[in-house]
Amino acid sequence: MKFYWYLWPVAWIYGVVVYLRNCFFDWGWIKSQSFKKAVISVGNITVGGTGKTPHVAYLLALLQQQYQVSVVSRGYKRKSRGLQVATPQSNSEQLGDEPYQLYRKYPKTQVVVESNRCKAIQYIEMHYPAVDAVVLDDAFQHRYVEPGMSILLIDYHRLITKDKILPVGRLRESARGRYRASVIIVTKCPSNITPIELRNLYNEIEPRPYQRIFYTYYQYAPVQALYADEPIQLTPDMTAMVVTGVAQPKPMFHYLASQVASLTTVPFPDHHDFTKADWENIQKRFDAIETPHKCIVVTEKDAARMVDSKWVPQSLKPYICVLPIQVRFLQDREKEFNQLVMDYVSKNKRNSDFFGR
Repeated sequence: MKFYWYLWPVAWIYGVVVYLRNCFFDWGWIKSQSFKKAVISVGNITVGGTGKTPHVAYLLALLQQQYQVSVVSRGYKRKSRGLQVATPQSNSEQLGDEPYQLYRKYPKTQVVVESNRCKAIQYIEMHYPAVDAVVLDDAFQHRYVEPGMSILLIDYHRLITKDKILPVGRLRESARGRYRASVIIVTKCPSNITPIELRNLYNEIEPRPYQRIFYTYYQYAPVQALYADEPIQLTPDMTAMVVTGVAQPKPMFHYLASQVASLTTVPFPDHHDFTKADWENIQKRFDAIETPHKCIVVTEKDAARMVDSKWVPQSLKPYICVLPIQVRFLQDREKEFNQLVMDYVSKNKRNSDFFGR
C-alpha cells in the first residue's frame, strides 16, 4: 500500500480522538454496561478480514454442545434498519451477509442484528431468557458493552505491531489496544509454522500476564453444492472459476490451485453485492472455459448473498459450489482453548471479568 505524507495529520487527529475515547471508558467517564449472561466479544483492531466469522462459527459449534447461545452483530451493509431477529424467512439483505451465513449454518442460534449491542442484549434477556451466552461479532471497539471474555484476532500476515493507524495504515486504534483483550488469537497462520516462528510471534505481540495467546490456521473442507441436489467434487482434471467478495481471498486461491488443473479468479471487493451485470460477466467468462469439467467456487460468506439472489443465472446454478473453512489450533491447544471458553460460560451467573482484573 502506498502512503502519502498528507495523510499523517489526519491519522494523528484520528488517533488522538480514538485514544481519548478509550481513556474516557477506562476512567469511567463513559459507562460500559455489564450483563448477567456470559458475554464473549470477538473482534479486531485491523480493518479488513482477520477471520471473525469463522472464529465466531467455531465458538457457536463449541458452545451449542452444552448451552443455548445467541449472536449479536451490527449486520454490516444490510438493507434493513433497527433491530432484526433471524427467522427462516430472513435473507442477507435483512441481516447482512455474515449474520445470515451464521444463521444458515447454525439455525438453532438466536441471531440478533442491531448496531446498539446493549439494546440487542437487553432484547435477548427479555425474549430469550434461556440463552446462556451471547457472542458479540466485531465488537472490540464497541465499549458500551463490558464483555466477560474479549477475544482479539490478529492476522498473521498483517501484524498490528507492524501496522499504522488509519488512514495511513489499517489500524482502527493503536496497537496498544490489544491489552484490553482477555484472549489473543493469531489467525491464518501457516499450518507448518515452526516453533521458533511461534516464539517470535509471541515476543512481537508481547501479551500481558493476564492474557492467553493462541494460534490458528484454516483447514478447507470438501466443497458443497449451493443449489444442485447432486454433489460437486473437485478433481485434478477440472477447471475452477473462483468468484469472491471477501477481503483476503489469496489463501483460498492458493489452496484451490493445488486441487484442480486450472484456476480462474474473479475477485470483487469485500461484502460485494453481486449485480445482474456481474453475473452476466461471470456467465460469459464461465462459458468461455472450453473443458466440460468445470465449476464455480464461492466462499461461505458470498454464498449467503447468492443463495436467494434473483440475478444468478439458472444455467450456472448446477455448477456453483461452496468451499467451507474450519478453524484449527496449532500446538494441539484446541482442548485448552475450548476449556477456557466453557469454564467461563459455566460461571455465567454474572458477567464478571474472566481474569478478575
